[in-house]
Amino acid sequence: MIFLYCGGIFLVIGLAFLLLPAKMENLVYGYRSYLSKQSQAHWAYAQMVSARFFLFVGFIMAAIGFFLNYTHRTNFFIVEMLAIPWFIAPMFGCIETKLKKFDLQHRGEEE
Repeated sequence: MIFLYCGGIFLVIGLAFLLLPAKMENLVYGYRSYLSKQSQAHWAYAQMVSARFFLFVGFIMAAIGFFLNYTHRTNFFIVEMLAIPWFIAPMFGCIETKLKKFDLQHRGEEE
């Protein structure tokens, strides 16, 4: 059930970021990181990329949760709790990797 609930939450966040992206940097709403705050172009790109990743990961997690619920394998709460970071951490890593590539392309710097 944890996968189903977390996947649903991520889908809602992804839809909110996609349909109502944060237009400018603020403390309440939007994907905030060091790279996303570099410029307005970085901010807009970060909102677009994070929305797509939240939707993708949310869909996968919700599908896994639905499958576990459908097959009545919902008594693995501890296993689900331990598996959640294996979906969430790579998502943020992928978003930051895309932001680094965007930063290099728009600043003209080499690594």
